[in-house]
Amino acid sequence: MLSSFILNAELLPVDDFAGLIAQCHFSVADYHDDLFAAAGIDFPEHVAPAVAKRKAEYLAGRYLARWVLAELGHQNFTLLRGEKREPLWPAGIAGAISHNNDTALCAAQHESGAGGVGIDVETQIPPARAEELWSGIVNEDECQWLRQHPQPFNLLLTLVFSAKESLFKALYPQVRCYFDFMDARVTKLDMQAQTFELELQKTLTPLCHSGRRFGGRFWLQGDAVTTLIYF
Repeated sequence: MLSSFILNAELLPVDDFAGLIAQCHFSVADYHDDLFAAAGIDFPEHVAPAVAKRKAEYLAGRYLARWVLAELGHQNFTLLRGEKREPLWPAGIAGAISHNNDTALCAAQHESGAGGVGIDVETQIPPARAEELWSGIVNEDECQWLRQHPQPFNLLLTLVFSAKESLFKALYPQVRCYFDFMDARVTKLDMQAQTFELELQKTLTPLCHSGRRFGGRFWLQGDAVTTLIYF
């Protein structure tokens, strides 16, 4: 029953990342509510009224989180959500979950109090939409810098959007406040090495101060862009 919903679940190797990343594809068409019980995952009240697509995304993400946490020594851990809908990871664990139309990912690592993990997967923004949306994702300087690259602008904009989402996920458990896309800027992008760097433009905490830089990795699969930040 679960095998027709969760497809191609695997652990992804990433150089220099001490934690674990799990990925799967999922079939919204094969989703039904009984799959929560089949997977041994709580079916929370706030998810029950949602449409099938949202419930499928939630279940796939929690399924991967259960797997990753078990590998990190937390068997059968129930991943609840906080007041801001953020996942509440076990003490000593930093993690993140993401999904798009049919893919889910979970990344987590052990941390001692100042570490973070952010992962995000996005479907490429269509070219016309990229021209409409860029000013909400990057500033004018970033936009001009991205346009100087040989790769399509919509691909690069999707990559930076995802990178900034990953940064938010990695930092939020520490800073406990919202910051937007203009509060970080892209400073490096290496398409061959599949790495990037973001710089905070706003001081969020004494540790997460304006000017602090965070490196990350990315990879492309079909029309999907995935980014990862960890520290």
